[in-house]
Amino acid sequence: MNSIAPSSTPWRWVALVGRVVISPITLLLAFRRSLTGASVTLLLIMIVSLNIVWGYPWVGVFAATLTMLVLGGLGSRLARPRLKVDFSLPTSAPLNQPFLVTMHLRNESRLPAMDLMVGFVPEKTRRRDARPLRFQLLSQRCQLATIRPRDRVDAAFTLSGGRRGIAVLPNVMVESLFPFYLFRSSNAVASQTTIAITPQLIDDEDDPIAGTVLGAIGAWSNRLLSGDALNYTGSREYQVGMPVRRWDFSSWARLGRPIVREYQSPSVQTVTIIVDTSSDRDRPQSAETVDPVLERLLSLAAVAVTDLCHRQVRLRLHVTNESTESFIAPRNQHAVSDSEPLLIQLAGAETVDQATANRRIAGVFEMIGHCPTLLLTTRQQEFERAFSLNHVTVIQCNPSSAPEYAAHA
Repeated sequence: MNSIAPSSTPWRWVALVGRVVISPITLLLAFRRSLTGASVTLLLIMIVSLNIVWGYPWVGVFAATLTMLVLGGLGSRLARPRLKVDFSLPTSAPLNQPFLVTMHLRNESRLPAMDLMVGFVPEKTRRRDARPLRFQLLSQRCQLATIRPRDRVDAAFTLSGGRRGIAVLPNVMVESLFPFYLFRSSNAVASQTTIAITPQLIDDEDDPIAGTVLGAIGAWSNRLLSGDALNYTGSREYQVGMPVRRWDFSSWARLGRPIVREYQSPSVQTVTIIVDTSSDRDRPQSAETVDPVLERLLSLAAVAVTDLCHRQVRLRLHVTNESTESFIAPRNQHAVSDSEPLLIQLAGAETVDQATANRRIAGVFEMIGHCPTLLLTTRQQEFERAFSLNHVTVIQCNPSSAPEYAAHA
């Protein structure tokens, strides 16, 4: 009884024939990409030697050039670098500000890696993408002579973030020009390391409208931190050199010793900042464009966060693209006085619709109680609920005019 051949057998033959036909083309393209100036020169000399009436010298030239090309190709193939790449870099960096990346290159091969050129792969741009490049490469490729087997070499590069967000570093391209710079053996190493590109801090001298908003934020923080009444905490005997705000004359007369009254200013311990990333304007919905209104709002929020952290105020931040549950997550249960985690939170901000933003803002108001709160928004509508709360201050950041500032004592 004859067995029936599977139906996939003809397709296997087609695939085999296709590989046989395509393989020479693939090898030719790979050979072309690996050529350098030195190998092209040898190749031209070899071709010229074939077009001359052969004699002993030209046979020797042809043999020498062919031998060098063959041995160079084999050496380049054997010495192809196998490197493990790690990075040391900051957790975050402001937009358009340079930062240092240290690349750790470890040779995983049994052979030494020689004549190396190491650098980041430049980002490719698309015609329809109007956004700036995610990274700007500010350093040239680094040239390394030798990396011994199992050894590690460090190389430093300077980059700058051109787009806000959590970004993956560019891939690394390692090229070996061994031996004698005849061929170029390339190896691309994919990068999985991320860095947060935080909003750009606005300079009020360069942007008058932003300066007005920053002035409103500064006035709110000054009023919040220095406008509280003094609380009487008790009396104690006067010591030489101690500051005196008020004498306690009745106790002085009764005890016969100078007594002073002590007061303490109840400083604010925790402040909540809410950033409303929705808008009542038509914003670009394409993922290939940048929303300047949102970027300015986040920059103003970053300035407020940085200023309050410098004043040693503990902050909690909520961005309306995040769920209300994330605000009460364990990582947000405790306020922080370090600005970096909050700036990283701003780096991941995205636009949301107004209904979602209103629901989340109302939910945060219910959670924070009477904690002093600053609400930053670009919407022109009245926040009736926020205005009815004495501990909430709303600053409406209009990108084309002075901000509307509603403060409550």
